[in-house]
Parts: sequence; structure tokens; C-alpha cells
Amino acid sequence: MIRSPLFLLITSIICVLVGLYIQSSYIEIFASVMGIINVWLLAREKVSNFLFGMITVVVFLYIFITQGLYAMAVLAGFQFIFNVYGWYHWIARSGEEEVKATVRLDLQGWIFYIIFILVAWIGWGYYQVHYLESTSPYLDALNAVLGLVAQFMLSRKILENWHLWILYNVVSISIYISTGLYVMLILAVINLFICVAGLLEWKDNYKGQKQTNNYI
Repeated sequence: MIRSPLFLLITSIICVLVGLYIQSSYIEIFASVMGIINVWLLAREKVSNFLFGMITVVVFLYIFITQGLYAMAVLAGFQFIFNVYGWYHWIARSGEEEVKATVRLDLQGWIFYIIFILVAWIGWGYYQVHYLESTSPYLDALNAVLGLVAQFMLSRKILENWHLWILYNVVSISIYISTGLYVMLILAVINLFICVAGLLEWKDNYKGQKQTNNYI
């Protein structure tokens, strides 16, 4: 069902209708629809996901700044860069008809990323508490770091990016509830389901690959 274009159409319409009903800003509604398209294309391993990703993060950058979510605003800036890089990396040396093969983390890779996430989260959260008037300093910082690492892993086509995106959307739900960004809350819920489906689909596709790689 999630793979179907009908799912994409229905969820986009839901976002628009709910946004209009609760009188959310048009820019928030637009960002939510672009975000759904981005993640749906990503789950299906379509290179065009990066185009919609770039559009989405530019709009999110503006929204996060106006809501005082500065860590997530910085994240949006980095995500734009990683979207450009990911677009190149997915098709580099493979041609436009074939994207780069999916790779997986080994134990060393997991340890590296977990340590990086913890250190960056604490450091970023501390900085926001003491130097910025962030709405939710540590929660905001956690989500920013999760999103940053997940986007980098995505750009390298590392399968485990989905685990971080799932956690990212769970944290996003609590942030959007507290800040009253209800259309983006719906986006996070929809994206959570798409991310689970994406993880399962990427795992199936990975099993079909002839060559296994370990990547950091």
C-alpha cells in the first residue's frame, strides 16, 4: 500500500486539508507535502528524492528559525549540502539508470556513529543552553544530530540510515506537539510509517545484491 502512488496522493491531500482546517501557514503545508514526496521516493530508492529533499529543507530552514529551533535550522542547512552530495554519490560511476549499491554498517561502524551522536548531542545541547534561546535545547539538539547523521548515511546509501530516521521522526512528533506545528506533526507520523516500510524494502533489496560491503 505504501509503495502505491495512491498512498502518496492520499497522504498529501490529508496534509493539505488538515492544514487548511487548523489554519496552518501555507508554507508549513507546502513543506509537509514536499517532505512526504521526498521520503516516499527515498523508500523506493529513486534518485529524484534528493530534488524534493532540497526543496523541503530550504522551507524547513525558514520554519525552524521562526520557531526558535536553531539546532534543527542548522541541521536543515547541512541536509541541503548532503542532498546535493547524495544525488551525486548515488549516480556516480553508475549512470543515471542505476543507483549505487546499498551498503551496511559493521560493528566498528555502529560504535563510531553511536559515540559521535552522543558526543555531538551533549555538546550541541550544552551550547544551546548557554548561548542560544532555544525552545527545547537538548531535545532539539538530539533531533538535529540524529537527522544530520541519518542524512549523511543516506547520502552514502547506508541501509541503517532508516533506523535513525525512525528515531528522528519519533522525537520530531514530541517537538511538533510542544511547538504547535500540527501539520508537520502529521508529516512526522506519516513519515514514520514510510520509514518503516523503507527499511523493510531496502533490506529486501540488499539481500538481492550480489556483493556485500561494510561501510563507515
